[in-house]
Parts: sequence; C-alpha cells; structure tokens
Amino acid sequence: MPKTLTVIIIGAGMGGLATALRLRHAGFTVIVLEKQERLGGRSNVIEEDGFRVDTGPTILVMKDTFEELYRDIGQNLDERLHFTRLDPNYRIYFHDGSHLDLFNSMAQLAEEVERVEPGSTARLFEFIGASARKYRLGMPFVTRNFDRITDLMNPLTLWHLFQTQSYLRLYKQVGRYFKSDKLRKAFSFHSMFLGLSPFAAPAIYSLITYADLVLGMWYPKGGIYSVVEDMAALAHEMGIELRTNAAVEEICIEGGRIRGVRLASGEQLPADLVISNADLPYTYQKLIPAAHRRQYTDERLARMDYACSGYLLYLGLDKVYPGLQHQALYFSADYRGTLEAIFKTKALPEEPSFHLNSPTVTDPSLAPPGHSLLYVLAPMPNLDGSPVDWDHAAPLVREQLLSRLEQIVGPDLRQHIVWERQWTPLDFQTRLNAVHGTAFGSLAQGFFQSAYFRPHNQARDIEGLYFVGQGTYPGIGMPMVLISSRLVTERIVQQWR
Repeated sequence: MPKTLTVIIIGAGMGGLATALRLRHAGFTVIVLEKQERLGGRSNVIEEDGFRVDTGPTILVMKDTFEELYRDIGQNLDERLHFTRLDPNYRIYFHDGSHLDLFNSMAQLAEEVERVEPGSTARLFEFIGASARKYRLGMPFVTRNFDRITDLMNPLTLWHLFQTQSYLRLYKQVGRYFKSDKLRKAFSFHSMFLGLSPFAAPAIYSLITYADLVLGMWYPKGGIYSVVEDMAALAHEMGIELRTNAAVEEICIEGGRIRGVRLASGEQLPADLVISNADLPYTYQKLIPAAHRRQYTDERLARMDYACSGYLLYLGLDKVYPGLQHQALYFSADYRGTLEAIFKTKALPEEPSFHLNSPTVTDPSLAPPGHSLLYVLAPMPNLDGSPVDWDHAAPLVREQLLSRLEQIVGPDLRQHIVWERQWTPLDFQTRLNAVHGTAFGSLAQGFFQSAYFRPHNQARDIEGLYFVGQGTYPGIGMPMVLISSRLVTERIVQQWR
C-alpha cells in the first residue's frame, strides 16, 4: 500500500468485529462505529439482577470458522475461551408429550430414532451420508468470492445438484428417508435458522443438519457474548478504534467514490473505504443517498424475499429444574399450519413452535445460586405486510408459551419467575435496524438469494464500499458471517495492497 488506508466499519456485529481484526492484522487503520450502547449487533447480552443471557445466538456450530479467524490474526481460540460440546444437541418435544434426543453419538442417535420409528436405522445412516455429500459438494460454494455467474452455474455444479437432488424441498427429501412425521420434523427444522420454512427450503440445506450432528455444537463459557467480549479485547490490543453510541446517518459519496461517513451527531469522519455490517437493505435504503443507488433501488429491495421474525421471552427463575437439556425444541401439532402462518399469511400461529434454551444447565454462573435461565424463541412473521398488532399480540404469545412451558419444564413455573424480558419483531426493527423486523438475518436464503445471487460483498456502482455479515454471501448464521469477513478481507487486500 502506498499509504496506510483508513477503513470505517459500520456495525459491530460479529462480522464487523471479525473484519476489523483481519484488516488491522493486514495493516489497515480501522474504526468501528456501533449504534447501540454495546458491541455485538444481533449477538448481544442482557445483564440484570444477577442474570446474564444472550439475546441472539446461543450455541456455536462449525467451530472451525472461529478457530480460523483466531489463527488468521495469530491467536489461539481455545487458549482464550473455554468451550463445552453439547450432547445431545437438542431434545425435541412433541405435542403428544413424547420427546426425542438428537445425539451426536451415532449409536445413541440410532437408538432414539428406532424408538420413534422401528427399523429406521439404515435409513438414518443413508440420510446422514447423503447430507455429508451435500456438505462436501456445497461448502466450496460457501467459502469463496463470486465475480461472475459461471462461478456458480456451470455443468459440474448442475450435475451435482441433480445427483444429490438438492433442488427438491427439504421436508420432502427428508420424507424419503423417514415415514414418521416426528422424524421428518426432527431432521428438517434447521432451515428455520436461515429464515426459511422446511417446506420451501432447498434440500441442499440438509448439510446444516449434518454439520450440527457430526461436527457438533459448542457452548462458550459465559455464553456467546463472551466471544464478542474477547474479540473486542483483541481489537483494543491491536489498536482498533471502537465507538459505541455512534449511529451512522449517511455514507458520504462523491463522484461515485466513498469519502467517509456522517454520524447522527453531525460529525463527519473521512475514510478510504467503508464496510457496512449493518442490515444490507437498511444500508441501501437509509444510508446511501438515492442518487447513488443504481444497483439496489427501493423497487428491487421490495421484490426480495425476507426472512421470518421471532418473539423472544427471557425468564429468570428462582428454582433449578432437573432433567432439562441445554437446548430443546417444541413442535406444535399443526406444524405445517404454523409455518404457513409465519411465511404465507403473515399471521400469528394458532400454537407456536419454539426453541428452548436453558444455558444454566451447562453454565450455572449465568444466574444467582439456586436460580436458572430460560430463553424461548418462537418464529413469527416479519412485519412486511403482516396484520399482527404486537402491542396486542405479545401478551397472547407469552401466555401460550408459558402454558406449554408448564407442561415441559414444571407446572409451578410461573410462581418461580423473578426476572423477565421480551423482544418482539418491533424490537428487531428499532434496536437493530433490521428491515421488516427480521430475526435471523434480513434476506431469506432461498436458491436465488444464495451464493452468486446473494448481494455481493463489493458494491458495483460505488467505489470503496463493501459489505460483510448475513446480508451478503455466504449468508445467515455466525459461521457464515465469519466466512463473509474472510471473503471481504481477501477482496480488499487483493485490491488495495
């Protein structure tokens, strides 16, 4: 580089922090601007009354992507943070009172599957083998930058798509291996974490099921936010400027080139490059003046598919309930109807399915002695065209969830609640600038919003503007966000060093 270039990163989510670390290690001057009081973006935390609860992701998968980040900056992840591998990954509760544990031990998993559907062990291993093949063939398209459509659409790719039947719908393909509706649900729900219904998601996403079951799920002591805290500590050590309560009002552009940013306070900061870790549609709609938005106009953004939202309930209890697993899921009786309400009619589900996380099972330090934490996430429709009035709906959803938790956790649950917080789609919209209040990421990850077809990490019509995080490729989820930080760093280093 002829001189040390200054990079401003908008948003201190994991993608923004990881990119800051990588670029600083490569010799750039880096400033990170965060709207909220805390760093972390969607991966944040609430600390009140002796309770500490993650507000976003709660478990880490594809741990190798985190290890890679730390290696890239000369650090060792396992020397700085303590991880526990979960087993089972999930306990799945069904509406009839039965449950199924998804172990990462194949022998134990086979026993559980046989209990639900006798004679299904061979088909279980066939399914895992097919998912492993999707993982092997699909990951090269996750871990690379895209410049032209032939990087994705070529004869070999199309042949692999045909061979693995990845073009089918996920739930339908899982149904080819299992007769039981319970097992079909248990091995297809993972697409929900991409903001997609398993009835609509491409079957390629069974690679996520493989990653969970075979590569494992990990919990860092102190919760996911401990990773954010350690990344922030490294940033300070490396000389990165981190500013909170610093909302960006505008990305400044002259002659089609980045000049810096203007904060809501009126302060202007010059920069050679700007990387947005903010929600990508929000970046285009709110931060880039209309005269410079030739690529992503309001009309184009309105036509894109957006992920679902969620209702989050955080409960601090003055009791410890034995028998709970760290992670669980509850599937309602009308599973398909619930998903149609979320994704098609944009209405409240009659009975929500939900993700239940009890981190104090693994880490009692997150609550006062003799206390425990519950984190409940129920997928909900996003705010785009939804008739739901959340001021009225939130108490109703809370009541539904508590009633079901009394059956799963304990009938005396309500009388032991001593601390409580909630998030609705409105909170995702206002606190995180998430367009339409999406919970997992902004743009859903269907085929035509993945890989080459997802917004690229370099703006084509504004020189010096880049993107990182779930809005660009590879997409939604912490591992994907960390991969996106490597990809955008590689692109910038190649172009500006």
